[in-house]
Amino acid sequence: MQNYQDLKNALSYINSELNRIETMAGSLSTIEHDHYKKLTNYDDRGLIDIAVEEQNAARQLGTMKHMCLAMAQKIEGIMSAIDGGESGESGQRAETH
Repeated sequence: MQNYQDLKNALSYINSELNRIETMAGSLSTIEHDHYKKLTNYDDRGLIDIAVEEQNAARQLGTMKHMCLAMAQKIEGIMSAIDGGESGESGQRAETH
């Protein structure tokens, strides 16, 4: 029983941190995309090169955001399975005794 609780606590912590990373990546992606739009308004080859780098960074951060969301959803599924297994196991013990 304690092992289930420890596992659930660890998964809950990981899920929380993934959600934080997802939020940060999303915010940074938006900022990078805004920088790209601002920098492309100038007629300067150096700034346009920087804008392209900003656009690439925005894409990568967007990908990280989606990866974090997918991992967080998997963890929620695992936590639900543990909750189901834990209550099912308790029910089985009650039936056999």
